[in-house]
Amino acid sequence: MADLQRFISVLNKVYAKVLTDGDFDFVGFMRARSLGPSEMLDLLEACAVRLGEEWRCDSLGFVRVVVATSRLQRILTTLSQENRCFEPFVCDRSMLLILPRGETHLFAVSLMEERFRLKGWETRMVIADRFLDLPHLLETSDFQLVCLAWLDGALKHQVETVLHAISTSVIRERTCVIAGGPAAEEHSQWLEERGVEKVCSNAHIAIDTAERLGATRISAHSAAGINGSLLEPSQSA
Repeated sequence: MADLQRFISVLNKVYAKVLTDGDFDFVGFMRARSLGPSEMLDLLEACAVRLGEEWRCDSLGFVRVVVATSRLQRILTTLSQENRCFEPFVCDRSMLLILPRGETHLFAVSLMEERFRLKGWETRMVIADRFLDLPHLLETSDFQLVCLAWLDGALKHQVETVLHAISTSVIRERTCVIAGGPAAEEHSQWLEERGVEKVCSNAHIAIDTAERLGATRISAHSAAGINGSLLEPSQSA
């Protein structure tokens, strides 16, 4: 209960500053209150949720929401940089995070990417626009996980293009394909019919799913005597 009260107290302070003070030392303040990296991500996510709720209730105007969201993004960038400096680890798992062309909800996706990094994943985020040769990227890279982030339901046609690239360029015995986001949840059956293995409602479920499916692939590859798996990079002979 004390930990929860501490978290709420810090959340209230940070949220108030997100709305009013872009020069505030957000990360330093959270560290001084003994919040760890994962708790800080929880706090930023809670701020974003509160922003959304106040926007829907017309408690905040558009400009204030945009400015506050921009501050949250800057906090996340600073936190990500500090995590790389103070908590180094060797990545042995890699993921490609794909957004369809036109997707604008980048903060939630960046937050999910950072959660994967804290779990030891090497990550790369791309927007599948007309300038990106997605099939070539998928064919020439060795991602153990491909995650489609789909938040805007109006982008179904663009998502279909991404799914086609994945279906023709990914070796499914090695690479896990999942999806997440409000639009992905709304169209979960449609996605699964097109080869997505799991539609996840949050980053924690996405990570658990990736690691569980990876463990299954490890067993299958071991039984077949094949090198390489979702969680362990293939080794040259």
